[in-house]
Amino acid sequence: MRVRFKIVVLKEGKKLTREELINLKDPLHVGIRYILEFKYLEATKWLMLSEDSKEKYTLLALVNYALHQNEQARDFWLEAQKHDRRTPYTIALEIYQEGKRIFIEKPQAFLPDFV
Repeated sequence: MRVRFKIVVLKEGKKLTREELINLKDPLHVGIRYILEFKYLEATKWLMLSEDSKEKYTLLALVNYALHQNEQARDFWLEAQKHDRRTPYTIALEIYQEGKRIFIEKPQAFLPDFV
């Protein structure tokens, strides 16, 4: 599967690992774990089951955009603006071809503006 970028989830500036999430069974954390394992399609299933939050819809938007599903990504991105944050996590994108890491600090920006 060819993706535009890799999604990274950080807590207090440190990358989360699969092991840190293995005992958390709620759908949001299972979805994040699959993102960390680079299993974006499986992550989508779990994120769709999780409670509404900014993180849920931001991650769904990024997964869809990484998989070149731009229209769905925009819909999820707009939905993310309607919800509050529920976790202390920071989301970043790694673009290997360019050696960049982009932090999603202002999720009010239009999705393609930061990629």
